[in-house]
Amino acid sequence: MSSPSESLFCPLETRYGRARVRALFAREARLRRGLRVEAALAAAEAELGMIPADAAREIGRAAEGPSVTLERVDTLEAELKHDVMALTRALAEAAGPSGRWVHFGATSADITDTALAMELDESRRILQGDLTALIRALVDQATRHRATPELGRTHGQWAVPLSFGYKLAVTAAEFLRHRDRLDELTPRLVVGKISGAVGTGAGFGAHAQEVEERTLARLGLRADDSPTQIVGRDRIAEFTNWMALTAASLERVATEIRNLQRTEIGEVAEPFDERRQVGSSTMAQKRNPMLSENVTSLTRLIRAFALPPLENMVQWHERDLSNSANERIVLPQRSSCWTTRWRR
Repeated sequence: MSSPSESLFCPLETRYGRARVRALFAREARLRRGLRVEAALAAAEAELGMIPADAAREIGRAAEGPSVTLERVDTLEAELKHDVMALTRALAEAAGPSGRWVHFGATSADITDTALAMELDESRRILQGDLTALIRALVDQATRHRATPELGRTHGQWAVPLSFGYKLAVTAAEFLRHRDRLDELTPRLVVGKISGAVGTGAGFGAHAQEVEERTLARLGLRADDSPTQIVGRDRIAEFTNWMALTAASLERVATEIRNLQRTEIGEVAEPFDERRQVGSSTMAQKRNPMLSENVTSLTRLIRAFALPPLENMVQWHERDLSNSANERIVLPQRSSCWTTRWRR
């Protein structure tokens, strides 16, 4: 029988995406984040006298060590039909007698949504770095070409002259606005929850608020101030739609490059290595704007990825599971496409 990697091919594994992003969303990395949340929860509960301190130390040791493996978690999930219970059972096995205190008072979403917040925060940092690098490059080129003349165009027709540097400065300002938006939404995005089955913290008793605060502080997170069983999905939808906005801006830039590289205009062109690169298999004169066309293609996919998170905001009562499957697909692939297009 072939393995999943042999039977199903995803271009993000090879052609697109970056190693750092693939590592962030790898199954092993996701497992380790879930274990970190369980260890932080046990440590907080031990500080409050809810579980034995020795048990918390053993749980932390097991969570950090090599004993909990993907193979074991997969085996347990096949039996239990529940991914978080598979993780907690594997951790409990590795913790020995102290394993009875794993996941004490918590619900599955306390682990998964808090781990997701850690994942989103790291993803946000990568995107912010790429965005800042792009802005700097645009400012540098705008300064360099501040006096490079170019025809302005409206309605596809000649208008009046401007400088190429001014065109780039306008674009830099647009991406600066996007960076401001990212800074503004970050406090709403990077939040976890340790508040139990319907968000009230009932399973933690009188220590509910302290358990959540101490657990999340260990992980560098703030708490969702109004959760249900899950963190509000408007937070993720806002982030995803921010990515759609930036995708539209970058497609605008790519489209401008493609138009200005048209044979009849020829004012701007992508780099082309005459010694190695091939523009066409049959037309030797071709110098196609392939990078910009590739960016255009990926930005359209990123905007399409904005829809499922909006749909996920609609949950039955305190939550259902209708968001879960598509988030496993949309969130990693959206980030991989986003970081690919910035590099190009």
